[in-house]
Amino acid sequence: MNKKDKKTPWQKLSGVKDSFIKRDKEVEQSLRTIYASGEDDNLPDLTKLEPKKSYRWLIAALVVPLIVLILCVVAWSGFWFFKSFSGFSGKGLVITIEGPNQISLGQETTYFINYQNPLREPLLNVEIRANFPADFVPTSVTPQINDKVLIWKIGSLAAEQRGTITVKGRFTGSLGTLSAVQAVGTYRPSSYSSNFETMSTKQISYADTVLEGSIQTPEKAVPGDNTTIVYKLANKGRDVLDNIEVRILLPEGFSLNSTSSALGKIDGRNYILNFETLEAGSSTDIILSGVFASGFGGQAHVEARAGNVSRDGAFMPAQISEASFPVLAGDLSLKMVVNGTDHAERSVGYGEVLLCAIGYENMADESLKNVTISVHLDTVNLNEPGKYIKQPLVDWDKYQNTSSSTRTDQILTWTAGNVKGLEEIVTRADDSLEFALPLITTASAGSDSLALKATVFATIEGIGETKMKRTIQMAPMIFKLRTDAALSSEVRYFSEEGAPLGSGPLPPKVGESTVYRVSWNLSKNIHALKDLDVSAVLPRNVSFVGAVTSSAGELNFDKNTRLVSWKLNRMPDNISSSYMEFDIELTPVATDDGKFVDLIGDTTFQAYDENIKENIIQVIKPLNTDLQNDEGAQGKGVVRK
Repeated sequence: MNKKDKKTPWQKLSGVKDSFIKRDKEVEQSLRTIYASGEDDNLPDLTKLEPKKSYRWLIAALVVPLIVLILCVVAWSGFWFFKSFSGFSGKGLVITIEGPNQISLGQETTYFINYQNPLREPLLNVEIRANFPADFVPTSVTPQINDKVLIWKIGSLAAEQRGTITVKGRFTGSLGTLSAVQAVGTYRPSSYSSNFETMSTKQISYADTVLEGSIQTPEKAVPGDNTTIVYKLANKGRDVLDNIEVRILLPEGFSLNSTSSALGKIDGRNYILNFETLEAGSSTDIILSGVFASGFGGQAHVEARAGNVSRDGAFMPAQISEASFPVLAGDLSLKMVVNGTDHAERSVGYGEVLLCAIGYENMADESLKNVTISVHLDTVNLNEPGKYIKQPLVDWDKYQNTSSSTRTDQILTWTAGNVKGLEEIVTRADDSLEFALPLITTASAGSDSLALKATVFATIEGIGETKMKRTIQMAPMIFKLRTDAALSSEVRYFSEEGAPLGSGPLPPKVGESTVYRVSWNLSKNIHALKDLDVSAVLPRNVSFVGAVTSSAGELNFDKNTRLVSWKLNRMPDNISSSYMEFDIELTPVATDDGKFVDLIGDTTFQAYDENIKENIIQVIKPLNTDLQNDEGAQGKGVVRK
């Protein structure tokens, strides 16, 4: 190192000083960059520290309570919201039913429906509904309500408040029935937004009745002898009974006389009698007189029931009585067979002939002397069995007496004077009387629900050496007259006036098409019909063209079965006729040459007779190209080439 480069101590100190000055300037510049503000670029006085004002405590004081308030509102809202959907865990409205479990039918019964609010808060919208069996007839309720439905609108119910509803009435159902009384309550606790329901049920049984009944019968009965059956019915209760119906199931083979039949209604073997009222403590006797049919023997059973009829028509017996007694074998057995059967009830048609045979046999140990046999042929109305009508159903102008009988009005009689075998019928001897009854062919308008009632009687003047006069009667036979509804079926090419209805060649030609008009006509004078159906199958070489005109109903053709069908829902009493016309097309084939060709198969008419409640059926034979009723087409039915 030379002398020029060597520095003195002062020079060294000066350099250190410059270095510090330079560093201070750099620090100042850095501070100015950070803290300088404003246009004068001055630094703040950093020798003094002045604290800046803060608002954090005020913000905290306001925000924290607000957050707490919001959380409370949300919590309570959620509580009320979810509370309405949660089950009610407490015991709200309490309902109990007081009253008898065992019911005496016809006697006034009282039930108390008690209700209570066990909570320490009110119940709102309180409503109580009482449900009794359908046969219950209320006589009084407390508190009173205007509606027939047993509903009480209680409204609000204070904390721990109680109340009672009183219902009085009579049960009119069937003895032995099990049922229940029920009370249903709805309410809303004041601290809830939803309604709740509670229910109370009391099981009951119809164990007793105020009606008392018994049946009196003879110790024994003999066919043909007058037999009396008495049903004694009493009201042992304290109240009047309304609309009591009595139904007595008569023994088999037993026929009531006209006096007993006129008082009530006969439905098969049931004798039905109605009482508008049966006073408290009163009684009545229902006396039925009649005879057992000849040939009937064995044990006879009779059953009597008394009660009410429900709103839906069901019979509800409150009292049932039964009795049995023996029927001894008679001296003379009688039996009537009509058209091969001995059915006691059947339907027949107008114009039909009834082939009848009355068989008789001596069942006694001695001879029967001077026997007279007769048959009474009465016209009755099925809707009024005890009512006889003068209009005869037998066409006496066509009747042929081939059995030596005598006729007086509607009665045929055979005596020992004109039938030798009736002078004396020895033990176990039998024979028969045969005759035919032609029925009238047409019914007059308004002759609805008529029937022919045939009853056979026999009178015996002596048994062995003992003189007597004893009359024996058979159970009547009922022949219900069906509707006189009839179907006519016709095929035409020309109308009655000669106008063409069809088209194409006539006579029909092989390979060419001829159109014909088919007419179906229904006619009747009596009875309402329903579900009417007329149908026929078309041959393979006949095509269905379509319906032309009709008065009612719908015509259909099934291509698969080739069935033409005409359907009507109903043909009321006051409608006497209906018709349907349609066209068919015949195309003969080579094998049809020189022949009459079928145009339509068997035509079947079916319907339901509403008056006698039976189905009817009629079948008409097939129709071909030989149009006998069509003057313009007569002699033009044979197919030509």
